[in-house]
Amino acid sequence: MTELILRNKAIIADLEKIRKAVLSKIHQDSLPSTQNCEKFMSEEYLKKRMSDSEHEGFPIEYHSLPLSPDPNFEEINNFVKGDFITNLGANSDAVFLYYPKGGGVGWHNNANNSGYQFIFSWSEKGDGYFQYYDKKKEEIVKIPDVSGWQARYYHFGREEEDHCWHSAYTNVPRITICALFRWREKPEMKEQVLAMKDQLIEDIESEI
Repeated sequence: MTELILRNKAIIADLEKIRKAVLSKIHQDSLPSTQNCEKFMSEEYLKKRMSDSEHEGFPIEYHSLPLSPDPNFEEINNFVKGDFITNLGANSDAVFLYYPKGGGVGWHNNANNSGYQFIFSWSEKGDGYFQYYDKKKEEIVKIPDVSGWQARYYHFGREEEDHCWHSAYTNVPRITICALFRWREKPEMKEQVLAMKDQLIEDIESEI
């Protein structure tokens, strides 16, 4: 998992547009029933999921509001799927979620949606974290959220040796958007997709 320094003013402006639109339409009665997901962040649950031979990549435990299918967020969802993802050079959006207080997503590996995934997360106060399992060190690495936006990326593969087990939890409102660079359906496009991925890394950390 690689952390990026988000400096690009155009990308930040788009992310802020998304944040303001989401928060302006969030209402308590539209949120899923309250629960605390932190119990699903443990090493015990990680081992449970890793030992599941039928795990396809999707998270099993989660507490969030998917914004993509919600008609109340149609306008900003169209912006995310269209302008934002296109401007990044990605060829697919993987996730667009709002996490309420106590929200999160349990251990999973995204094997169902392989490729290079860029994860943009906004936290109201930074009271939360993203974590992943480091296979070489055989330990869980916890990355604290910061107040505002942050970005990271990783290659999520289909094969077991390429799995990246990860989860996230928050004590405050959080928004996550994922942009995916994939070539599974068009292997002849792999080199082009990888070049665009490398360009995005440069763009994110560039003060444009």
